[in-house]
Amino acid sequence: MELSPSYYRSLTPLLDRTTLAHQPNWPLIFGRAAPLELEIGFGNGEYLHRSSLAQPDRDFVGLEIAWASIKRALRRLAGPPRANVRLIMLAGKPALKYLFGPESLDVIRVLFPIPWPRENHAHKRLLARDFLNLVGRRLKKDGVFHLVTDNENLANWTLEEALGSALDLTLTHKPAQLDTKYERKWLSQGQTTFYRLEGRPLNLAPLKPEEPDQGLLTMRPTYIDDFDPEKYRPQGQTGAITVLFGTFFFDPKLNEGLLFTKVVEDNFVQEFYLRLTPEPDGRHKVSPAISGEAFPTRGLQLALDLAAARLS
Repeated sequence: MELSPSYYRSLTPLLDRTTLAHQPNWPLIFGRAAPLELEIGFGNGEYLHRSSLAQPDRDFVGLEIAWASIKRALRRLAGPPRANVRLIMLAGKPALKYLFGPESLDVIRVLFPIPWPRENHAHKRLLARDFLNLVGRRLKKDGVFHLVTDNENLANWTLEEALGSALDLTLTHKPAQLDTKYERKWLSQGQTTFYRLEGRPLNLAPLKPEEPDQGLLTMRPTYIDDFDPEKYRPQGQTGAITVLFGTFFFDPKLNEGLLFTKVVEDNFVQEFYLRLTPEPDGRHKVSPAISGEAFPTRGLQLALDLAAARLS
Protein backbone atom coordinates (compact mmCIF):
# COMPACT_ATOMS: atom_id res chain seq x y z
CA MET A 1 0.00 0.00 0.00
CA GLU A 2 1.40 3.39 -0.96
CA LEU A 3 1.31 5.76 2.00
CA SER A 4 0.28 9.38 1.81
CA PRO A 5 3.01 11.91 2.73
CA SER A 6 0.72 12.99 5.58
CA TYR A 7 1.47 9.64 7.23
CA TYR A 8 4.62 11.16 8.71
CA ARG A 9 4.82 14.31 6.53
CA SER A 10 8.63 14.28 6.26
CA LEU A 11 11.46 11.87 7.02
CA THR A 12 14.07 14.64 6.97
CA PRO A 13 14.80 14.67 10.75
CA LEU A 14 15.21 10.89 10.90
CA LEU A 15 18.77 9.53 10.87
CA ASP A 16 19.55 5.96 9.83
CA ARG A 17 21.64 4.70 12.74
CA THR A 18 23.16 1.97 10.56
CA THR A 19 24.92 4.63 8.47
CA LEU A 20 26.21 6.67 11.40
CA ALA A 21 29.88 6.44 12.24
CA HIS A 22 31.02 5.54 15.73
CA GLN A 23 30.66 8.75 17.77
CA PRO A 24 29.76 10.84 14.70
CA ASN A 25 30.61 14.50 14.27
CA TRP A 26 27.38 16.09 15.46
CA PRO A 27 28.33 19.69 14.50
CA LEU A 28 28.87 18.36 10.98
CA ILE A 29 25.46 16.65 11.01
CA PHE A 30 23.69 19.81 12.20
CA GLY A 31 25.87 22.14 10.12
CA ARG A 32 26.97 24.20 13.11
CA ALA A 33 28.51 24.08 16.58
CA ALA A 34 25.77 24.51 19.18
CA PRO A 35 24.80 23.14 22.60
CA LEU A 36 23.53 19.58 22.15
CA GLU A 37 20.65 18.01 24.06
CA LEU A 38 19.56 14.37 24.06
CA GLU A 39 16.07 13.17 24.99
CA ILE A 40 15.83 9.43 25.62
CA GLY A 41 12.38 7.98 25.06
CA PHE A 42 10.56 11.03 23.67
CA GLY A 43 7.16 9.30 23.45
CA ASN A 44 4.90 11.25 21.12
CA GLY A 45 7.55 13.96 20.67
CA GLU A 46 5.62 16.92 22.04
CA TYR A 47 8.28 18.04 24.55
CA LEU A 48 11.02 17.68 21.92
CA HIS A 49 8.84 19.62 19.48
CA ARG A 50 8.25 22.52 21.88
CA SER A 51 11.85 22.66 23.11
CA SER A 52 13.36 22.75 19.62
CA LEU A 53 11.03 25.56 18.58
CA ALA A 54 11.60 27.57 21.75
CA GLN A 55 15.41 27.21 21.62
CA PRO A 56 16.54 27.52 18.00
CA ASP A 57 20.10 28.19 19.20
CA ARG A 58 20.37 24.62 20.55
CA ASP A 59 20.45 21.26 18.75
CA PHE A 60 18.37 18.27 19.84
CA VAL A 61 18.60 14.51 19.32
CA GLY A 62 15.65 12.30 20.25
CA LEU A 63 15.71 8.54 20.78
CA GLU A 64 12.85 6.06 20.58
CA ILE A 65 12.54 2.35 19.88
CA ALA A 66 8.96 2.31 18.52
CA TRP A 67 8.12 3.32 14.96
CA ALA A 68 4.72 4.61 16.10
CA SER A 69 6.48 7.15 18.35
CA ILE A 70 8.92 8.11 15.59
CA LYS A 71 5.99 8.66 13.23
CA ARG A 72 4.13 10.92 15.67
CA ALA A 73 7.24 12.97 16.35
CA LEU A 74 7.95 13.37 12.63
CA ARG A 75 4.44 14.74 12.10
CA ARG A 76 5.00 17.31 14.85
CA LEU A 77 8.48 18.31 13.69
CA ALA A 78 7.18 18.99 10.19
CA GLY A 79 5.08 21.90 11.39
CA PRO A 80 6.94 24.12 11.10
CA PRO A 81 10.07 22.36 9.81
CA ARG A 82 13.28 23.14 11.67
CA ALA A 83 16.91 22.14 11.23
CA ASN A 84 17.88 21.67 14.88
CA VAL A 85 16.31 18.24 15.56
CA ARG A 86 17.34 14.72 14.61
CA LEU A 87 15.60 11.46 15.54
CA ILE A 88 17.15 8.01 15.84
CA MET A 89 15.33 4.71 16.29
CA LEU A 90 17.58 3.21 18.93
CA ALA A 91 17.56 2.50 22.67
CA GLY A 92 19.19 4.91 25.08
CA LYS A 93 22.10 2.85 26.36
CA PRO A 94 23.59 1.73 23.02
CA ALA A 95 23.03 5.22 21.63
CA LEU A 96 25.00 6.79 24.49
CA LYS A 97 27.64 4.10 24.19
CA TYR A 98 28.23 4.24 20.43
CA LEU A 99 26.90 7.53 19.07
CA PHE A 100 28.17 10.12 21.57
CA GLY A 101 31.72 10.73 22.68
CA PRO A 102 32.95 11.65 26.16
CA GLU A 103 31.86 15.12 27.32
CA SER A 104 29.83 15.73 24.16
CA LEU A 105 26.35 16.51 25.54
CA ASP A 106 25.08 19.58 27.35
CA VAL A 107 21.82 17.98 28.50
CA ILE A 108 20.54 14.41 28.76
CA ARG A 109 16.83 14.15 29.54
CA VAL A 110 14.57 11.21 30.45
CA LEU A 111 10.90 12.01 31.03
CA PHE A 112 8.53 9.50 32.62
CA PRO A 113 10.38 6.26 31.78
CA ILE A 114 8.66 2.92 32.33
CA PRO A 115 9.23 2.20 36.05
CA TRP A 116 9.18 -1.61 35.79
CA PRO A 117 8.02 -1.79 39.43
CA ARG A 118 8.19 -5.55 39.96
CA GLU A 119 11.41 -6.88 41.44
CA ASN A 120 11.85 -9.49 38.71
CA HIS A 121 11.72 -6.68 36.13
CA ALA A 122 14.56 -4.71 37.72
CA HIS A 123 16.94 -5.76 34.94
CA LYS A 124 14.73 -3.89 32.45
CA ARG A 125 15.07 -0.54 34.21
CA LEU A 126 17.02 1.96 32.14
CA LEU A 127 18.45 3.93 35.07
CA ALA A 128 20.82 1.33 36.44
CA ARG A 129 24.34 2.21 37.59
CA ASP A 130 26.08 1.29 34.34
CA PHE A 131 23.70 3.59 32.43
CA LEU A 132 24.24 6.42 34.94
CA ASN A 133 28.00 5.94 34.51
CA LEU A 134 27.57 6.44 30.78
CA VAL A 135 25.46 9.55 31.39
CA GLY A 136 28.14 11.05 33.65
CA ARG A 137 30.86 10.44 31.09
CA ARG A 138 28.89 11.72 28.10
CA LEU A 139 27.92 15.01 29.76
CA LYS A 140 30.18 18.02 29.48
CA LYS A 141 31.75 19.16 32.75
CA ASP A 142 28.95 21.71 33.18
CA GLY A 143 26.30 19.46 31.64
CA VAL A 144 23.15 18.32 33.40
CA PHE A 145 20.98 15.19 33.51
CA HIS A 146 17.22 15.56 34.03
CA LEU A 147 14.92 12.74 35.06
CA VAL A 148 11.24 13.26 35.82
CA THR A 149 9.02 10.43 37.05
CA ASP A 150 5.67 9.98 38.73
CA ASN A 151 6.97 6.89 40.54
CA GLU A 152 8.54 7.48 43.96
CA ASN A 153 10.02 3.97 44.13
CA LEU A 154 11.80 4.47 40.81
CA ALA A 155 13.15 7.84 41.97
CA ASN A 156 14.54 6.36 45.18
CA TRP A 157 15.93 3.30 43.39
CA THR A 158 17.71 5.55 40.87
CA LEU A 159 19.25 7.55 43.72
CA GLU A 160 20.64 4.33 45.16
CA GLU A 161 21.99 3.26 41.78
CA ALA A 162 23.76 6.62 41.45
CA LEU A 163 25.84 6.00 44.57
CA GLY A 164 29.38 5.31 43.42
CA SER A 165 28.56 6.17 39.81
CA ALA A 166 29.93 8.96 37.61
CA LEU A 167 26.81 11.04 38.28
CA ASP A 168 25.86 13.12 41.33
CA LEU A 169 22.05 13.09 41.65
CA THR A 170 19.74 15.20 43.77
CA LEU A 171 16.02 14.61 44.21
CA THR A 172 13.34 17.27 44.54
CA HIS A 173 9.55 17.09 44.59
CA LYS A 174 7.91 19.32 42.00
CA PRO A 175 4.40 20.14 40.80
CA ALA A 176 3.42 19.52 37.18
CA GLN A 177 5.56 21.64 34.88
CA LEU A 178 6.15 19.80 31.60
CA ASP A 179 2.68 19.40 30.06
CA THR A 180 3.48 16.02 28.51
CA LYS A 181 1.10 13.15 27.81
CA TYR A 182 2.05 11.13 30.88
CA GLU A 183 2.17 14.13 33.19
CA ARG A 184 -1.38 15.00 32.11
CA LYS A 185 -2.40 11.37 32.63
CA TRP A 186 -1.20 11.32 36.24
CA LEU A 187 -2.69 14.77 36.92
CA SER A 188 -6.07 13.50 35.73
CA GLN A 189 -5.75 10.65 38.25
CA GLY A 190 -5.12 13.04 41.12
CA GLN A 191 -1.33 13.05 41.39
CA THR A 192 0.01 16.54 42.17
CA THR A 193 3.65 15.85 43.09
CA PHE A 194 6.31 14.54 40.71
CA TYR A 195 9.89 13.47 41.33
CA ARG A 196 12.65 15.36 39.57
CA LEU A 197 16.22 14.13 39.70
CA GLU A 198 18.99 16.42 38.50
CA GLY A 199 22.48 15.09 37.95
CA ARG A 200 25.91 16.57 37.41
CA PRO A 201 28.96 14.65 36.21
CA LEU A 202 31.57 13.89 38.83
CA ASN A 203 35.22 14.70 38.21
CA LEU A 204 36.45 11.14 37.80
CA ALA A 205 39.84 9.87 36.70
CA PRO A 206 40.12 8.85 33.04
CA LEU A 207 39.01 5.35 32.19
CA LYS A 208 41.69 2.73 32.60
CA PRO A 209 42.77 0.77 29.52
CA GLU A 210 41.13 -2.36 30.91
CA GLU A 211 37.85 -0.47 31.25
CA PRO A 212 37.08 0.54 27.65
CA ASP A 213 34.50 3.29 27.24
CA GLN A 214 32.87 1.51 24.34
CA GLY A 215 32.53 -1.98 22.97
CA LEU A 216 33.24 -1.37 19.29
CA LEU A 217 35.90 -3.49 17.66
CA THR A 218 37.80 -3.88 14.45
CA MET A 219 36.06 -6.92 13.03
CA ARG A 220 38.15 -10.01 12.40
CA PRO A 221 37.09 -11.68 9.11
CA THR A 222 35.86 -15.25 9.34
CA TYR A 223 35.83 -17.97 6.68
CA ILE A 224 34.37 -21.42 6.12
CA ASP A 225 36.88 -23.76 4.53
CA ASP A 226 34.60 -26.50 3.19
CA PHE A 227 31.15 -25.02 2.83
CA ASP A 228 28.28 -27.45 2.19
CA PRO A 229 24.90 -25.66 2.12
CA GLU A 230 23.05 -28.95 2.59
CA LYS A 231 24.77 -29.57 5.93
CA TYR A 232 25.16 -25.98 7.09
CA ARG A 233 23.57 -25.77 10.55
CA PRO A 234 25.40 -23.11 12.61
CA GLN A 235 24.74 -23.21 16.34
CA GLY A 236 24.21 -20.10 18.45
CA GLN A 237 24.78 -19.76 22.16
CA THR A 238 23.24 -18.14 25.23
CA GLY A 239 24.93 -16.34 28.09
CA ALA A 240 26.37 -12.87 28.69
CA ILE A 241 26.20 -12.55 24.90
CA THR A 242 23.41 -14.45 23.19
CA VAL A 243 23.59 -15.31 19.50
CA LEU A 244 20.59 -16.89 17.77
CA PHE A 245 20.53 -18.06 14.17
CA GLY A 246 17.33 -18.28 12.15
CA THR A 247 16.44 -19.04 8.54
CA PHE A 248 19.25 -19.75 6.10
CA PHE A 249 18.73 -18.89 2.43
CA PHE A 250 21.07 -20.24 -0.25
CA ASP A 251 21.34 -19.33 -3.95
CA PRO A 252 23.07 -22.18 -5.80
CA LYS A 253 23.64 -20.08 -8.92
CA LEU A 254 25.60 -17.45 -7.03
CA ASN A 255 26.93 -19.93 -4.46
CA GLU A 256 25.95 -17.41 -1.78
CA GLY A 257 23.90 -17.64 1.40
CA LEU A 258 22.05 -15.36 3.84
CA LEU A 259 21.71 -16.26 7.51
CA PHE A 260 19.28 -14.43 9.80
CA THR A 261 21.06 -13.54 13.04
CA LYS A 262 20.01 -12.03 16.36
CA VAL A 263 22.55 -10.83 18.94
CA VAL A 264 21.69 -9.73 22.49
CA GLU A 265 24.39 -8.18 24.67
CA ASP A 266 24.18 -5.72 27.52
CA ASN A 267 20.41 -5.26 26.86
CA PHE A 268 21.29 -4.22 23.29
CA VAL A 269 19.52 -6.21 20.57
CA GLN A 270 20.71 -6.37 16.97
CA GLU A 271 18.97 -8.25 14.15
CA PHE A 272 20.62 -8.58 10.74
CA TYR A 273 21.61 -11.02 8.02
CA LEU A 274 25.04 -12.53 7.64
CA ARG A 275 26.19 -13.13 4.08
CA LEU A 276 28.26 -16.11 2.99
CA THR A 277 30.15 -15.27 -0.21
CA PRO A 278 32.64 -17.41 -2.19
CA GLU A 279 36.30 -16.43 -2.23
CA PRO A 280 38.80 -17.10 -5.04
CA ASP A 281 40.60 -19.66 -2.83
CA GLY A 282 37.42 -21.76 -2.48
CA ARG A 283 36.48 -20.63 1.01
CA HIS A 284 33.32 -18.73 1.93
CA LYS A 285 33.64 -15.44 3.77
CA VAL A 286 31.11 -14.60 6.50
CA SER A 287 30.24 -10.90 6.91
CA PRO A 288 27.22 -8.65 7.59
CA ALA A 289 25.03 -8.59 4.49
CA ILE A 290 24.82 -4.80 4.46
CA SER A 291 27.81 -2.69 5.44
CA GLY A 292 27.02 -0.67 8.56
CA GLU A 293 23.84 -2.65 9.27
CA ALA A 294 25.16 -3.92 12.61
CA PHE A 295 27.32 -2.24 15.20
CA PRO A 296 30.77 -3.90 15.34
CA THR A 297 30.47 -5.16 18.91
CA ARG A 298 31.80 -8.24 20.64
CA GLY A 299 28.45 -9.86 19.96
CA LEU A 300 28.77 -9.33 16.23
CA GLN A 301 32.26 -10.83 16.25
CA LEU A 302 30.95 -13.82 18.20
CA ALA A 303 28.15 -14.27 15.65
CA LEU A 304 30.69 -14.23 12.81
CA ASP A 305 32.85 -16.80 14.59
CA LEU A 306 29.91 -19.09 15.37
CA ALA A 307 28.56 -18.82 11.84
CA ALA A 308 31.94 -19.90 10.48
CA ALA A 309 32.40 -22.78 12.92
CA ARG A 310 30.94 -25.28 10.42
CA LEU A 311 28.93 -26.98 13.14
CA SER A 312 26.25 -29.35 11.86
